[in-house]
Amino acid sequence: MRSQSHAVFAGFLLLIGAGLLIHSYDARYEGMGVGAAVTPMFYPHILLWLWVALAVVLVVKPLMGKERNVPAQRWLALLGIVATAGAGAALMNVIGFLFSSILFCVAASLQMGYRRPLGLILTGIVFPLATWYLFQKVLMIPLPVSPWFLEV
Repeated sequence: MRSQSHAVFAGFLLLIGAGLLIHSYDARYEGMGVGAAVTPMFYPHILLWLWVALAVVLVVKPLMGKERNVPAQRWLALLGIVATAGAGAALMNVIGFLFSSILFCVAASLQMGYRRPLGLILTGIVFPLATWYLFQKVLMIPLPVSPWFLEV
């Protein structure tokens, strides 16, 4: 019974990921990022291809009989992460990418049980700063900016 629920969940993840991946190649995204080193869909394509590949592994693994006993899903924790991601996305246009990413990464790390200060600093501050630098300075893809730092 457990393997059936895992297969259904994995199939659901595969369908969502494949649907998002197909949608990301829609013609409406072709003209975005004119003049940038890469299009704004570059990074989402990488993440979506990884998502689909991992979902395929999750679907195929039980069929090969190499499944081991895994603990039950923590649905409340998953809903908390989804709510945190939604709040982070909503805050992005209000406080900018960098600050909303820092808040999201710290909150998500705490929700997942990470309490060590070094881990929280790395995931909560270093990762969002590195991501912001990569997009803004290296790939020259503009991100939402905090209104506190806009030039008047």
